[in-house]
Amino acid sequence: MKIRSTPTIIVNLFLFLLFALTTEVAADSMKIAVATTGPEKDAAISQQAARAPFFLFFNDKGNFLEAVENPSRDRSRNAGPNAALFLADKGVTLVIAGNIGNKMGQALRDDQIEYIEKTGVGYDVVQTTIQDR
Repeated sequence: MKIRSTPTIIVNLFLFLLFALTTEVAADSMKIAVATTGPEKDAAISQQAARAPFFLFFNDKGNFLEAVENPSRDRSRNAGPNAALFLADKGVTLVIAGNIGNKMGQALRDDQIEYIEKTGVGYDVVQTTIQDR
């Protein structure tokens, strides 16, 4: 029977831990933003993503994280690209809104953020979307 050396065991343990941590981060990395008319998780989805009053944030399990006022909603120009940049900075991977305009859609694609157009109550649509994936 061959006995492994201590350095080999340490390297294997390090690689195992690194793999476990990487897998955990990847599994929990989806962050969902919903453009809504209000800060409550049961607020209606806004028809315009870039000019929505609020963005609600949920994790990949559908848990409500926070509500944030949309800093781009009152911009006179380029609200869509600015909203997309804000969402990218927040680590969002999926955006849900009633309508994603052309400029915002392109900015989201540039940042490799998925988006879907839905109507209804923010929390309910998130739960349905997660179940359908």
